[in-house]
Amino acid sequence: MGAKTRLFALISLFTLIVTVLWLVLLIVGMGGAGPFDTFEQVVAQISRQDTLFTLTYLNATLTVLGTTALFTVLYLCCRAVAPELALLGLVFVPLYAALNLSVYLSQLTVVPSLLAFRQQAGYEAAAGLLLRQVVQQWPASGVSFINNLGYAILGIPSIVFGLILAQWQGARRWAGILLALTGVACLVGVAGILLGSRLLGNGSVVGGLLYLLALIPLNIAFWQGR
Repeated sequence: MGAKTRLFALISLFTLIVTVLWLVLLIVGMGGAGPFDTFEQVVAQISRQDTLFTLTYLNATLTVLGTTALFTVLYLCCRAVAPELALLGLVFVPLYAALNLSVYLSQLTVVPSLLAFRQQAGYEAAAGLLLRQVVQQWPASGVSFINNLGYAILGIPSIVFGLILAQWQGARRWAGILLALTGVACLVGVAGILLGSRLLGNGSVVGGLLYLLALIPLNIAFWQGR
């Protein structure tokens, strides 16, 4: 295995590990959380600012970085087959990274500051209004929409690179099919939010699970040097 191939394999492995941790932390968080029917219930949950909250968003940040690096690798692999199409996919990746890094890092920086302001006399109303827009776990917030929009944007290169990879055989073909389905699910997710459909709005979560599945054959392909 050459140095470049090994680097690609390590990037794909890192992305797989942090994505698995994303799923684990999501399940643990959902299991320990109470009902999220109202904004006050969401605030009560995030006000704890416990270790799980911090780990969740730190890992989410690493997942974005890993995914950004991995999609750059996919561009390098696909450009020999379809250079124009691969470049089209690549241009959307930095926008995805910028949007979702801002979302996850804001939960660790902006949200705690607003929670503190909310406890001070005279700032309760303004801080509460801003929290409604920046708390990612509140589905009606602006940041939550930006988060889903980021995944929808990533859906475009997912479909592009997925279709290119599907032209290969073996593990890369399966990775390509699953990656393309990931992109479709993420686009459906943001469409569901715009249409007010809770069912379709879950597309981003479904896309995350499909992405995790796609990383398995992709890792196999890279570590086999194929």
